[in-house]
This record gives sequence, structure tokens and C-alpha cells, in this order.
Amino acid sequence: MAEDLKTREALLEELAGMDQKIIDLAKTVTKHQRLAEAWRDLWAQFAATIEAFDGFIYICSQDYEVEFMNQRFIERTGYYPLGQKCYRALHDLEEICPWCVNERVFQGETVRWEVRSPKDNRWYYVVNTPIKHPDGTVSKMAMIQDITERREMEKALKLAEEKYRGIFENAVEGIFQSSPEGRFLSVNPAMAQIFGYGSPGEMLAGVADISRQLYVDPRRRDDFSQTLRDAGFIKGFEAQMYRRDGSRIWIAINARAVRDEAGEVLYYEGFVQDITDRHQGD
Repeated sequence: MAEDLKTREALLEELAGMDQKIIDLAKTVTKHQRLAEAWRDLWAQFAATIEAFDGFIYICSQDYEVEFMNQRFIERTGYYPLGQKCYRALHDLEEICPWCVNERVFQGETVRWEVRSPKDNRWYYVVNTPIKHPDGTVSKMAMIQDITERREMEKALKLAEEKYRGIFENAVEGIFQSSPEGRFLSVNPAMAQIFGYGSPGEMLAGVADISRQLYVDPRRRDDFSQTLRDAGFIKGFEAQMYRRDGSRIWIAINARAVRDEAGEVLYYEGFVQDITDRHQGD
């Protein structure tokens, strides 16, 4: 009877121990489940971030093989070129791109640059970043944005600036920009010639106060500025002015006030004609 009691007690202790092990195991399983759920949530956030990027992303190995490509890039490529050479998948080339920066990236450098793809003749801004793996290997991640429209706008702006510069430099009329305070911001060669200066730079350096140095009657400068502030433009404004040598000339000005978004005057710009011949009999 005593032995049966001891056996029963031993069984109860063993069962109690097994219950504790089951509880501990359940806690471990729950912990792993939470870790797995957290990892899934983290991966979902990462994937959403990758797909939200307004551009192309791909990762390649040191052997130039594609290891990952986001959905936008897959759509551009037309398929998922996993394991294929990046230069073939991205640019339809049969050998490493002549502009390739992989060696620099695999040495740990982040490289930013612009390139025109021979595949579609579009311009792209590329940020190449090294990815270091736990096993010591390195991959390259490239984040790419299509900047073709920006490049075309820059080209158009450059052409427009060159066209304007040609008109500005070669016009027979004087062209100027001046501040409301009375300093020239820019003058063309014809403007400098009208006032007896050897070059635009010489006139800009020599005239610090338009009202006092050029106007025979400084109050005419006030009339000029007031009209521009009130009306925004002026046509056929005539005034007598001094040339560099002190001689007097008559000029006619067509000008406008250039304002900022708040309506404040930034500067005046306009055209000047020498009309001294009209006033010879005055």
C-alpha cells in the first residue's frame, strides 16, 4: 500500500513536471509565432515601401546577375529577369555597360549619376548603393528615376537662354534691367554704346545711381518709377540724360515692372532708343 502511494506521488510529480514543460513549450511557440508575425509585418512594410517608390529598383550580384527587381521595373522590362545579366536585362547589351560603376559600389562607395539608356533613349538618375550580406558577400542596389522630361526642359531652357542672349547682345536698341533703388542689373552692348561706355561691364561698374548720374532732371526718374509701380508698364517715356563724357542726349524708354508672387516689384526691364535727333531744334 505504501509502495502504491509512493508510485502515485511520483506519477503526480512527473505529470506536474510535464504540465510545466507543456506550458513552457506553449510560451516558446507563442513567442516564435509573435516573432514570425512581426517579421511578416516588417517584410510587408518593406515590400510596400519598395513598391511605393516612384521609380525602378533592382539588385544585382558581383557577377552582374539580377537578384531582385521591383514591379515597376518588371513592367518596363516585360518580364522578371531573375538570374540574368543586368546589362542585358536593363539595356539590351551583350557585355558590361561602358559606364558601369559596379566596381566602385562593391568597394563600398555609393555612386550617384545620370545615364541615357540605349534601350529606350531615355535619361535616368541612378543611386547605386552597396548591400553587405551576413556571409560577407556584397550586392548592388540601384534606385532609378526617369528624368527625361527634366533633361528636355533643361535643354529647352538652355536653348531659350541662348536665343535671348543672342537677341540681347546683338540688338540695335539698348536693353536694360534695373533695380527700383536705381542700379543697373544688366545692360546690353547697345545700351552701353548709347551712353558712351566701352562695354556693358564698364557701364555697370560706372553707374551706381541712375537718377543722379544719368538723368539731367532726377525727378524724371521718380516719374518713371511711379508710373511703373502704378501701371506696371510705360511706353515712349522721354527724358534728357547724360552720357559718360557729360554730353546730353534724349532717350525714349519702353519698360515694364517685373513683380514677385506677392506683387512686390523685383526690377524694371525695358528698351532704350536714342532720339536726340528729334530734339535738335528744341
